[in-house]
Amino acid sequence: MYNKDKYKEILDYVKEDLDLLHCEIKSLLSENSTKLEEDLSAFLFAKSKRLRPLVLFLIKNALLGAEYTNTNPKNTAEITGKIITLAAALELLHNATLIHDDIIDEADLRRLLPTLNVKYGSKIAVILGDYLLSLCLKLLSKIGEPKVFEYFSENTLNVCKGEIDQFFNKNKVITIEEYIEKSKNKTSSLFLAGAKSLLYLINKEIQPILDDVQNAILKYVLNFSLAFQIYDDIENFQDYKSEKSSSDIENGILTLPYLYISQQNYSYGMMDLKNQLQDKKLYNEALDFSKKYLNNTLNQAIESIKPLQGQYNTELLQKLVETFKI
Repeated sequence: MYNKDKYKEILDYVKEDLDLLHCEIKSLLSENSTKLEEDLSAFLFAKSKRLRPLVLFLIKNALLGAEYTNTNPKNTAEITGKIITLAAALELLHNATLIHDDIIDEADLRRLLPTLNVKYGSKIAVILGDYLLSLCLKLLSKIGEPKVFEYFSENTLNVCKGEIDQFFNKNKVITIEEYIEKSKNKTSSLFLAGAKSLLYLINKEIQPILDDVQNAILKYVLNFSLAFQIYDDIENFQDYKSEKSSSDIENGILTLPYLYISQQNYSYGMMDLKNQLQDKKLYNEALDFSKKYLNNTLNQAIESIKPLQGQYNTELLQKLVETFKI
């Protein structure tokens, strides 16, 4: 659904940063080798969008550009190293949450591979998720900034709160506002942990960033991450008949398209909602509503950084948003 060619162009633009990210993760796995290192490596390097580190690298490039690298060659390697380490920590934390999600959902597939809980059982999978979390903490300690620890811990708590709320809302119809709030916790929190940490590092070690600029970046990250969750839910909704790593409706979780169907038909039974998908007219209405909501949220992300145009190069941040429009 998303424009893969445009997305690849953006990935190519930050290829050097992504290569350094991969080297950092591979080195960390090697230094802290376990009997399941091969399986963890396969999981971490299976096909993935690398969306969270990508957003960090695009923000870094927008705020600093080539000028900083050219005028501050001595400091460039040090700050680049910290940003790469930050991005690697964020990616490890994200993957730890994916392993735990698969356990909770009893999912069979992730990134077209058997999930770790299927391969080794939930007990070992829990430990592997905790193992990645521990590696994340190790990288954060390498950065050595208490404020970064604070951002990560606060937002990891939000992820857990979102997961708990989702569990207790299983098989219940919630409002769209509650869905958005849950998505802020479960999805946006990690994006924001990385963005806040990055802004802190740049502000402290390179150059001051005005509060208005920081707020604009954080609003962009919030809206884009929400939009990505909606995009993912739409994709899951469209593939409800195919084999997925998990199915929201079968796990009692209502996403935006299903919430629309429920509101239109006042249907509160989960299986009733799934049966409603046979109604092509209603199915298409739910899809159109969700796509419109997605595009509106993406437009809000673009609006957030419009004031930065001219002073900062936000072209790729805008291009990333356009890539996910439907």
